[in-house]
Amino acid sequence: MDSASTANPSHRSWIVIAAKAIVVLQSLGIVFMLTSAWVTAVVAVGFIVVFVAIRALSRASRKVDQIFDEELGRK
Repeated sequence: MDSASTANPSHRSWIVIAAKAIVVLQSLGIVFMLTSAWVTAVVAVGFIVVFVAIRALSRASRKVDQIFDEELGRK
């Protein structure tokens, strides 16, 4: 079983991407309304860090799956 393709489909619908963007922007709006602009900026940077980390881990998972496929010869 390919762990990367199981957890992360190869293509995403624009609706899913738009929905996630709306959720993130609304979350930042709530943080901004309850706190200050500086706290909102820190939370936005936190979102970006988490997003980049997830992409890097997904890419690494795909690479490990590829290496295992090449070295072990499984199909």
